[in-house]
Amino acid sequence: MLPKKLIGNKVSEETAREYLLSKFNRFGISEIQIDKTPLGMKVVLRTPKPGILITRAGAALKAASTELGRHFKQDPPHIDVEQTENALLDPEAMADSICFKIAKHGPMKYKIVAHRALEDIMNAGAKGAEIEIGGVIKERAAHFKFRPHGSVMPKTGQIEQFGVRKAKKQLLLKRGSIGIKVTIVVPVKMPGGVEFKHGREHKGAEARAPENEHKENAGTAAS
Repeated sequence: MLPKKLIGNKVSEETAREYLLSKFNRFGISEIQIDKTPLGMKVVLRTPKPGILITRAGAALKAASTELGRHFKQDPPHIDVEQTENALLDPEAMADSICFKIAKHGPMKYKIVAHRALEDIMNAGAKGAEIEIGGVIKERAAHFKFRPHGSVMPKTGQIEQFGVRKAKKQLLLKRGSIGIKVTIVVPVKMPGGVEFKHGREHKGAEARAPENEHKENAGTAAS
């Protein structure tokens, strides 16, 4: 009975996370933490701009608390909103930064912007990172993917569930729209003590991906 109960609890938590993301993802939620304590359940939403979420969605936060109370059949949990600890490990913040720099310097500078962002992310302690940029960048639509040396990018299992964070942004320019997707593998402790190691050693500026390290597929845009 215990394994079945544990599985049921995990399914309920994932359902709660999906519900919260559907309600507040437009505010750039980078992490949702759900803890069960003797006094009840505690939910923490982490975002680069907590003030905006609290100001614009105060009523929605109360409604979400009530809905989660019904879902878990208990008193409505307290929902806290906190600042993201490290913006360089927050894909929402990094995607916003990439959008700003491409808008400022022009879409033709996308390679420089992407490589510098990856260097900053890896130097901040990330286990892995990947940036996808697609849309009308040159004369036609194209898709580019960047990943530095030493980057680990798990696709399944606990590592993917607890350690991989993603964000998507769209930038509108005169020549068309550009989609930007940022994926960061953060150094977190996972249930059961599961850990994963770095890939090839990252050495800062010298470890930038060479020109042939990214893929280009014409006609496909990141979204």
